[in-house]
Amino acid sequence: MKKLKNNSGATILMALLLILLAMAVGAAILTAAVSAAHHMKSDREAQQNYLTVSSAAELIRDSIAGDKYERTMTETHTASTDAEGNTTYTVTYSTDVKYPTGIMGAWLSACIEDGEKKDKYASLKAFRDTINVDLEVSNGTNLRTVTAAFSAQKDGQIQVQLSLKSEEGKTDDCRMTLTMQGTLTKADPEYRSDGDDYSNTYKTTVKWEPQRITKGIKEAGT
Repeated sequence: MKKLKNNSGATILMALLLILLAMAVGAAILTAAVSAAHHMKSDREAQQNYLTVSSAAELIRDSIAGDKYERTMTETHTASTDAEGNTTYTVTYSTDVKYPTGIMGAWLSACIEDGEKKDKYASLKAFRDTINVDLEVSNGTNLRTVTAAFSAQKDGQIQVQLSLKSEEGKTDDCRMTLTMQGTLTKADPEYRSDGDDYSNTYKTTVKWEPQRITKGIKEAGT
């Protein structure tokens, strides 16, 4: 006589194992998806931060490219002859200054010492300043503020260190340096005469070129 076997317990156990296996696989897939989404978000933020800093650097670079400073000092000698035929001269000075006109014009102008009216030429000087740069985007995207630290040396070397302004809960290392060289040129005096009167004109020109953008922060003088 054959005996009947009850396999219902084994079937239930197998079903539970399959359910647990499916849950484990599903959890692994969900974890991988969340991790991938997190990395994608981080990559997008890193790319956006890079574009923000590089755009600020390019904005400053383009505003300086082609800009210049010009100072013209004219020393005029006016003759005066008395009744006895003795001639004396009165010396007067006049200056005409054309400052840089770009959005960074105030920075560039602060690197130059105009001097007194009777000073024949202008000279370069050291200057430091830090500003915040906010970029406007037409599509309404909110970009982080960029901090620009300006440093000019007396020899004309200029560095602008750019980095994202610190925000709570955000860490990044997106930094760039804009470098340029200010060159001061002193033109030879220009002599003019009108009878006994004569004048000498002295012209100073300052240009900043070339402008280079590099990744990372470079210390002044490097």
